[in-house]
Amino acid sequence: MTVTGVNRELNVAPGSVVHIRDEEWLVTSAEKSVDGTLVRVQGLSELVRDTTAAFYSALDTIEVVDPRNSKVVADSSPNYRRARLWLESTLRKTPAPLNDPKLGVSTRMLADSLNYQRIAVAKALDSRNVRPRILIADAVGLGKTLEIGMILSELVKRGRGERILIVTPRHVLEQMQHELWCRFALPFVRLDSAGIQKVRQILPGTRNPFTYFKRAIISIDTLKSARYRAHLEKLRWDAVVIDESHNLTNSGTQNNELARVLAPNTEALILASATPHNGKNDSFAELLRLLDPTVVRPDGTFEQKDIEHLIIRRHRHSPEVASEVGADWAERLEPDNKLIPASPEENDVADELAGTWLYPRAAPRHTLVRTAAFSRGPWRRPSSRALRRCWRRSGNG
Repeated sequence: MTVTGVNRELNVAPGSVVHIRDEEWLVTSAEKSVDGTLVRVQGLSELVRDTTAAFYSALDTIEVVDPRNSKVVADSSPNYRRARLWLESTLRKTPAPLNDPKLGVSTRMLADSLNYQRIAVAKALDSRNVRPRILIADAVGLGKTLEIGMILSELVKRGRGERILIVTPRHVLEQMQHELWCRFALPFVRLDSAGIQKVRQILPGTRNPFTYFKRAIISIDTLKSARYRAHLEKLRWDAVVIDESHNLTNSGTQNNELARVLAPNTEALILASATPHNGKNDSFAELLRLLDPTVVRPDGTFEQKDIEHLIIRRHRHSPEVASEVGADWAERLEPDNKLIPASPEENDVADELAGTWLYPRAAPRHTLVRTAAFSRGPWRRPSSRALRRCWRRSGNG
């Protein structure tokens, strides 16, 4: 083992193993300066495993492990089980090439992936896109959550999904977390305002609370608060997912301001909405600006050919969907409107409501024929006399 003292020149390169502060680290980069070397590392020993840090040789004693002094230990486990597990885990941690067109892990999820879902993933990861950005606008029931999980899995496999933030409405937080863990083995910490406050109590006052967990899923109602704005502006993510993104289109709202903070501070951006277009081009243009501001002109107009790579929209009658799951959709029958006359008892109650409560000044009292709803307009509690009369006539008294 070669020991290098403080303020001495450090002979280290990416891939070297070093001892710093009684822990073992793997060097990922080294930058030399006039008075020392800045070493960026990833933890290897149990206490710091998978933790990233940076040390400066002018401040810390860095011991470079000489590989010639490493001790080779024989694997005594049956069929070399431990060695094989170590090799497999190492291979799993090795990122796939960024421009690899083949889908690796997303096709092995705990669900039967369909071809049209794989098309959405391939479009998001197209090598022609400098940054993965896509609006998934498939109709309800086509599996937008599965497509999101498949895209995130592929980003993780390619080494581009270390820090991920998912923003969803409150009522789908648990469902989204459950689906990503059970189907894709992607763990996310579900946070609310109380959880964020607990994190802030643990960390020093100068530490950003959103750096504590690498992967978090947070309600948009929590995250849009102005008190978190400064922290989010200083933080970059590998991927951000915003579900129900049609709620982001109104300029000046807290939802829109949150999206404008997150969009430029993430490498990959995934928006999901079954109703992305509300009939107003300016609202839809706002979604496009979040994905790529250059596709929208200053006057708010855009060309279809410029946005095709950013959007994927299918419904149950789309050819690629109908060919796979068309038989699973029940045909919708034409509505058959039937007029059902009210019973005498129902007419008595309607007559009482109209003559006594709804139109008390009306001189003649007339019989009303109603269907399922007795009357339109404000409803008031009927008199006990009308209810007793209706009760007796129905044979109950």
